[in-house]
Amino acid sequence: MPKPIQQFVQFGPVQLPYSQLFILRRHVFATVNLKPVAPGHVLVCSRRPVKRLYDMTEVETVEFWITVQEVTKVMSDIYKTNCHVSIQDGIHAGQTIPSVHCHIIPYSGKILISQAENLKTERSEEDMNQEAQKLRAHFEQSLL
Repeated sequence: MPKPIQQFVQFGPVQLPYSQLFILRRHVFATVNLKPVAPGHVLVCSRRPVKRLYDMTEVETVEFWITVQEVTKVMSDIYKTNCHVSIQDGIHAGQTIPSVHCHIIPYSGKILISQAENLKTERSEEDMNQEAQKLRAHFEQSLL
């Protein structure tokens, strides 16, 4: 019997469905955020489960940062603003999912990111799927 095709990626303890991804590469993926602190808040994540940035291989690191750069450019163009780009490298740095990922957040000018942490609410799966679908159009060549 053929092995079923995997329809999700592992992100720490969470399984993210492909429908919430807008980039899927050999070593990284990009996804919309379950609890965004601002519109357009997305994540670039390592596909291999590594907890700290220094645990990534050189090849993974290069693909990770190139993807961060590309996503930041597109999000800046879409939202007509600059972006916050940040990594919480380990639990003491505020990392809530124990897997390397980078937050890319278009600057809204309305609220400080540190204040927004308390305002986050979970989004529906449908809302996340729709946002990922819109973003996919900007990254069609980046899907496996």
